[in-house]
Amino acid sequence: MINRIFRIIWRCLIFLLGCVSLWVTVTYLIPLVDTEVPLFFALLAAYCFLAYIVIPNLIRLFRLVIKPNHIPLYVTTGDGWPSDPVNIAVISKDKVSLIAAMTQAGWHVADPMTLRTALQGVRSFVFNTPYPTAPLSTLYLFDRKHDIGFEIPTNRAQSMRTRHHVRFWRLEESRHAKPGRHPHLSYWQHQLRHAFIPKKEIWIGAATEEPIPLDIQWYTGRFTHGGSHDANRERDYIITTLKTAKLVKRESVTDAGEEKTFRGQQFRTIYVTDGAVKVIELK
Repeated sequence: MINRIFRIIWRCLIFLLGCVSLWVTVTYLIPLVDTEVPLFFALLAAYCFLAYIVIPNLIRLFRLVIKPNHIPLYVTTGDGWPSDPVNIAVISKDKVSLIAAMTQAGWHVADPMTLRTALQGVRSFVFNTPYPTAPLSTLYLFDRKHDIGFEIPTNRAQSMRTRHHVRFWRLEESRHAKPGRHPHLSYWQHQLRHAFIPKKEIWIGAATEEPIPLDIQWYTGRFTHGGSHDANRERDYIITTLKTAKLVKRESVTDAGEEKTFRGQQFRTIYVTDGAVKVIELK
């Protein structure tokens, strides 16, 4: 009961801070900017201020107190909101072997997210120019961002507008966890206990397709890609590319729970997953 009351009070505080920020923006920021630039750019500045600074920081403030607590059915954004479903695990000798296999299967290693690659990605999106190694937005599992990402553009221009993509996290002890095992780590070690092989690494993956170039994050108003509802299809597509390249030694399925439906980052994306994680061991 106490936690529930605290949660309600905290949400009211967040809502109040948001209202104050909106009032300051409308009352002071827009008139201030509008005296120097046209109204369109004033509204654009106000949107960017709210969507990329005010709202995300309010959410992060909220997440400092209310920690997300869920089984790792999905990975999360930096704010702790649900994002792509966890649906695949790959067993490989090491990271180099994983990269070699995915590359041979036709996948591109995504560039790290930096200011330069981000600007290059924006250029690719706006002008539909080739960028098959465009960076992926940062998502989190085991309290850390993904270790590596892969993608395949699905348009003729090979731009970042539409693509298959997957992020991988190596299954290891979290450096940020409290003493003892992280609950997510323990969960996966239990679920994949049959897959542990000496001198091999297990990579947990979250795979989705982005067939819609533009959508909006429902909780911040930011622009983002639109995801496919069928998360199982993207998982199976990855496995098919590896099998076609004759790189799969064995395949198994680990039941991670019952069939689930949950909202991703985007307004129009409701992920449907069968709750299973397919485990692939590479040759």
